[in-house]
Amino acid sequence: MLKIIYYVDSASGESSIRENINNIKKDSVRAKVRASIMYAAENDGKAASIITKNIRGYHFSEVRVKFSRDLYRILYFIWRNDKMVLLHMFVKKENQKTPEKELIEAEMRYKNFINNIRLYE
Repeated sequence: MLKIIYYVDSASGESSIRENINNIKKDSVRAKVRASIMYAAENDGKAASIITKNIRGYHFSEVRVKFSRDLYRILYFIWRNDKMVLLHMFVKKENQKTPEKELIEAEMRYKNFINNIRLYE
């Protein structure tokens, strides 16, 4: 099982991904998001394609959680073969294309993580 690590902004020391997950209003949705993340971690980040998917052209993959018409996306990457680093979470509507700004935000966080690895060791 992969250890789950929440991205922390190197400048502020805050983890917006952790806050976003904790601030999901409905308990049932929050529980489903957490369970899906755990399931992906238990399967080395490679759970069934309905749960996880690689994002082509980027350094990360996504955990996909559907609740009603809302699609929760948690962007992550595998670090050192034993850690699942959660970078960014956003919600989109069914049949909506993934907003480019969300992918750019996750890519910036990925680069920040790599440039500040000492914060996680």
